[in-house]
Amino acid sequence: MPDQPLWRPALLADVADIARLSKAHLGPYAEGDPIFAERIRLAPEGCFVLTRGPAIVGYFCSHPWMRQKPPALHEMLGEIPAVSDCWYVHDVAVDPDARGGGVVANICARALDVARSKGFRTAMLVAVSGADRYWEKLGFVDATTEALRLKLKDYGDDAVYMERALSGD
Repeated sequence: MPDQPLWRPALLADVADIARLSKAHLGPYAEGDPIFAERIRLAPEGCFVLTRGPAIVGYFCSHPWMRQKPPALHEMLGEIPAVSDCWYVHDVAVDPDARGGGVVANICARALDVARSKGFRTAMLVAVSGADRYWEKLGFVDATTEALRLKLKDYGDDAVYMERALSGD
């Protein structure tokens, strides 16, 4: 029986594997080494890798941000804004043979627990390629406004801005 995949905190040494997975699974939405290195440096408590033995087979990146202002795709943040009022699920990808058993739901719950512990009451994400149906199962709802549609253009025509309340979970 192969090793069960396990989540652990992401390290800067994992960046090349994270970027490889991003490219393999997210196509035009994939981001490179500098983006992931910055996310890990800025919010290590929100970044994880899924390992099976020595191999990295998935990743999950999240960080504080500003509600209804998702970061632009493929751009560096520079810093986490002092006025952050929301926890942003930046990105997740898992190799097909490591999916199942709730691996994404489990790490999402873990990251949202981190967000709650830091006092955040809302989480947000931008779902692409029809992933909004999956995120709905984890409690996220479509919160796209007309003003956000223009900002989401780089994420694709089917991009959906989603939010989830964190209090009372």
